[in-house]
Amino acid sequence: MPSYLRGIPTNIVTGFLGAGKSTAILNLLKEKPEGERWAILVNEFGEVGIDGGLLEASGSGEVFIREVPGGCMCCTAGLPMQMAMNMLLARARPDRLLIEPTGLGHPLEVLSALATDHYQTLLDLRATLTLVDARKIKDKRYTQHSVFNEQLTVADIIVASKADQYQTTELDQLKAYLQQKGLLTDRQLVTSRAGDLAV
Repeated sequence: MPSYLRGIPTNIVTGFLGAGKSTAILNLLKEKPEGERWAILVNEFGEVGIDGGLLEASGSGEVFIREVPGGCMCCTAGLPMQMAMNMLLARARPDRLLIEPTGLGHPLEVLSALATDHYQTLLDLRATLTLVDARKIKDKRYTQHSVFNEQLTVADIIVASKADQYQTTELDQLKAYLQQKGLLTDRQLVTSRAGDLAV
C-alpha cells in the first residue's frame, strides 16, 4: 500500500433527513486549507441531495466526490461501498476523507465496514459527527425511529444544527432528551448556525 494512502484523517457526518449534513460539508470545504486534497464519499447523489455547490467545489482538482451506487451506503457496506471507497482513495490520494451516509442509513454498519483490517492502516477514524435539528425532538417520528437513535449513539460529537432557526427552549428539549438517553456523559454537544462546523 502506498505511503500516501495511510492514516487518512476520516470523519463520518451523519444525521437524520434534513439535519443539514450537505450544508455542513459545504462549509467544511470552505475552510479546507489551500493545497489539501479532500475526498467525500456519499450515497447516490439523488439520495442525499448533493447540491450544485458541492459539485462545483469538486471541479477544483482538490475535492473529489464518489457516490456509492445501489442505495443506502449502510446496506451496501459490503462490496459496493468498498469498491467506491477504494476507487475514491486511489484517484484522490486525499489529505482528508468525509463520509456522508444517507439520513436513513445505519451508521453502525458503515463504522463496522471501516473497522476491517483493510482500512485499519488506511484510515485514521476521527470524530463521528451526528447533526440534529432540535426542532424535531418533539416529533415522535424522530425520537421513536431506531435510525435516529442509532445515529445519536454512534456520535462522538452531537451537533445541534440550524441553531439560528430555533428557540433556546428547543435546544433545552434536545439536551433533556440526550440526558434522558444517557448520551451526554461521554459525548460533546455543540451548536451550529448556518452549517458552520469545525473538525
